[in-house]
This record gives sequence, C-alpha cells and structure tokens, in this order.
Amino acid sequence: MTILFLFISLFLFSEETEPRPYKLINADTLIARKIDEEYITYLKGNVHFFYGDTEFYTDFAEIFEKKKITSMIGNVKVFEDTLSLFSDKVDYYRLTEQLFLEGDVFIKETHRDSTIRTFTTDRAEYYRKDKNLIAIENVTAFDERENLRGTCGYLTYNMNDGYGYLIKSPVLTAIGEDSLTISAEKIEYYKEFQKIVTTFNVLTETEDFKIISDFLLYFKEENKAYYLGHPKFISEMAIASAGEFQLFLDERTIRSAILKDSCRVDFKSEEDEEMVNWVTSENMEFSFVDKHLEICEATNNVDSYFRQEVQSDKDFVINKATGDKLTIFLNSNDEIDQIGMQGKVSGKYKFLVK
Repeated sequence: MTILFLFISLFLFSEETEPRPYKLINADTLIARKIDEEYITYLKGNVHFFYGDTEFYTDFAEIFEKKKITSMIGNVKVFEDTLSLFSDKVDYYRLTEQLFLEGDVFIKETHRDSTIRTFTTDRAEYYRKDKNLIAIENVTAFDERENLRGTCGYLTYNMNDGYGYLIKSPVLTAIGEDSLTISAEKIEYYKEFQKIVTTFNVLTETEDFKIISDFLLYFKEENKAYYLGHPKFISEMAIASAGEFQLFLDERTIRSAILKDSCRVDFKSEEDEEMVNWVTSENMEFSFVDKHLEICEATNNVDSYFRQEVQSDKDFVINKATGDKLTIFLNSNDEIDQIGMQGKVSGKYKFLVK
C-alpha cells in the first residue's frame, strides 16, 4: 500500500502535471482518475488535507482538481481561524469560496475573549469571502458572552459586521435568573447584539408579565427598550396599553418605564380582587424597586376610577376623579397603599362606613 501511495503521489506531482491545489496530509486509500481532462481524486479513511489555510478531516473525499470542488462525506470537520464546522456532508467550492453543509451541522465561533457562539442546524451555507453564514431548518444558536439562545427556521449572520437576523418562527431567549423570551416574525441583531430589532407580532414574556407589540427596539449601551405599534403590558395585577412603551433596565430587570400617548392601565387594588380600577392619561411613569412596582404617576388629561371593597380594616369606597396628575403608591405585595390627585381635581366620591 505504501509503495502504491508513493507511486500515485509521484504521478500527481510530476512535472507534466500541474501542482495540486491542496496539500494532502493523510488518507488510508487514494485513487486518482482522469476523466474528460479533469483529474478526480478519491480519498478514503482518516482523510486529512489542507486547501489553502483551511483544514479538513473526513471519512471520504472526492476532489475535482480543475473545477476545484471537493465533496466530503462522513464525520466532516473544517477548521479555519476562529471557526470550526462539523457536519455529515460538506461540499466546498474553492473558486467561489463557498461551503455547503448538510446533516447534523454544528458550527462554533470562538471570540477573542475565549467565549463561543455556536449554531446547530440541518443545513448551512458559509461564504468565506464575505464571512457570511446561513443556517436553514431547525436552527439553534447560542452566544456564551451575551447568554442568549435563539431558535428559528432560517438564520443569517455576518461575522465581519456582527449583523444577522432570524426568521421562520424565531425565538430569542435571555438565559439566567431574570430570563425572558422574545418571539416575532423577524428578529435582527446589529454589532454583536448592541442593538436588537424585532418586527411584527412581537411577544416578550417573563415569569411575571408579557408585552405584546408590533415592534421592539433594544439598545444595549443605553439598556433601554422601545415598544411601538399599540403595545400592551399584561400581568396578574395590571393590563396597560399606550402608543409607546419605553423600558429602562438594570441588566434584564425593569428599573422604570414610560408610557406615551393614549395611556390606559386597568389594575387590581389587591391581589384577590377583580381588575375593575383604571387610569387614563397622555403620559405615565412607573418606578420599580427590587422588581416590584413602587410608584405610578399619570400626567396630562388624567381620568381615573378606583373601587375598594369592604374588608376587615377598610371601608367601601368608589372614587372617580380627573386632574392634572395622579400618583399611586404600592407596597411590596403590589397592593395599593395610597392614591393622590393634583391639579384641577374634580370627581365623585362614594363611601360606605361600617
């Protein structure tokens, strides 16, 4: 076998033959054929070779030397700089620098800080010139640095500028103590998740609440999220809607929120009550402490309705009032402690004292 291998190698690299476009390191079996002015090399068993600076391992390779096309099947591994690609089958087009991967695809990108970004998918395409990756069907992506996981049916990601998008039922999950998920028709990320844009049928969910909207824009540097397109906040204690939501975050926890244009909040005064209370205004601001809503302020054209049922320590009260500013203070159980109205106050109050 060794003599045959040396003979074939001398034949392939003889003066009458053009230098091979690849560097063969190992193969258990090598067969070379010339068909229609094209040399085709078949490599089988423990195949290891370089094509330029890219390193390949596989069980079987078929190399078309004139066309510079390589087809690999079985335990294919591709290594290039910070990128590692694994698949059952890979076709490599050297002239256009394209790789097509199929079957149990796993791709790993290593960052400068040693954190990794990984992709699993049924099929993938990698364009080396543009450093653009496309993943198709059953896609899962994970970023260790951002602690984010994404799933979808189609993903594209450019490694040069850090831009990519997910479509076909995309879901982005922030993993950790304050985990949340975002789903939409399309999720885009810019400059390594410094900016995230989600469009149409956007749903943000946490353990405590969910937000429905048409658009969501998140800016990491400002730690700020904008919800646009008739956003709606839903929790056990309240339902809020407005023309626009602005959330200010501390990591992934809401620190404060601003609602603008046609604001309305329906809420419970206590956990076991119905959501019969409401406030409408042009603007609202909410302040949170340790994940709990502490203060709510409504300003400009404030209209409100508050109903308190009879309890052992409270009287029956109905309060319908308008004014310039309404402030609501809540306790650590998200129950109302105090309500105050200021500026051009008018309304009706109904009491029933035991």
